Amino acid sequence: MTTPNIKISKKFENGIYFSCKMCGACCRGFDEGEVYVYETDIIRLVKFLNLNNSSLKKFVRKYIKLVDTSFFWKEQGENRGKRYKFKTLGFKFTGDDEHCEFLDEENKCTVHEARPFQCIAFPVGWNMLINSISNFKDYSKKCPALRNSLENEGDFYSRDEIIKLATQEYEMEKEFFLKMKKNNFNIFKVYKFLPKDITC
Repeated sequence: MTTPNIKISKKFENGIYFSCKMCGACCRGFDEGEVYVYETDIIRLVKFLNLNNSSLKKFVRKYIKLVDTSFFWKEQGENRGKRYKFKTLGFKFTGDDEHCEFLDEENKCTVHEARPFQCIAFPVGWNMLINSISNFKDYSKKCPALRNSLENEGDFYSRDEIIKLATQEYEMEKEFFLKMKKNNFNIFKVYKFLPKDITC
């Protein structure tokens, strides 16, 4: 255990090498997972796209969907924790290749400066990758940059940088989880700007 909530695989204890190859694989859906977004991500994107706050619902209708997630939580003083399942927000994918709506034909992100934190943190801040070499290797089957990482090729991220990003990711997830738990896991109470007809 590196910190109370962050674990780092022995392989990455001295740092991670990573340089994106812009293959676009992590910007596509299928069975690759979701691009999770939080309120701060949405507000940043709305501002970047020169939309006003009254356009939040329009933005959500066009680009956002409900997705399943989970979070492990142990109450203070309890011996055992529990994994809670609930809804969060994610990007919609489009086209036959299920690409992110902000990915252009050259695999470039058109909102790169305002991209969600999940995109910023990949893979250095993803707890599920840095704490499991098997997960990292599994993801590397479809990501050439991760394959290079396993060979220590790419830009270097120190242990401190890894912990900083991974802690940020964990704290964002925890903050959202605690808000959801407080509101009986009703996402419409947590995100009041969500249109009631938002779908999965």
